[in-house]
Amino acid sequence: MIARRREIAARYQLNLEDVQQLVLPPAPDSDLDHFDVFQNYEIEAEDRDGLKAFLADKGIGTLIQWGGKAVHQYAALGFEIDLPFTDKLFTRCLMIPMNTTLSDDDVDYISEMIRSFYAV
Repeated sequence: MIARRREIAARYQLNLEDVQQLVLPPAPDSDLDHFDVFQNYEIEAEDRDGLKAFLADKGIGTLIQWGGKAVHQYAALGFEIDLPFTDKLFTRCLMIPMNTTLSDDDVDYISEMIRSFYAV
């Protein structure tokens, strides 16, 4: 299962690495000191909310982790700290489909739809 997740991540990397509006997670085997099993595949995306809506219209489900809030943004926790970089990051993060039932064609379709949103 881990091998398949890493194959999917590698395919996303290949398909999306030239999309300037995205920041992708480190590719499999890009750093020998880091081994990611890709439980999730979370990207940073310009116009994240627009991309999310566009993909939903194409039948592609996505998730915004933690409701789009960083820990320090939950008032009930009592943090009073200004973290502008983190605040901006949490407006860009989007999890795209990642599970072992995805076929290569599925990954290619998801990638193609992301590319078409950004007209790459």
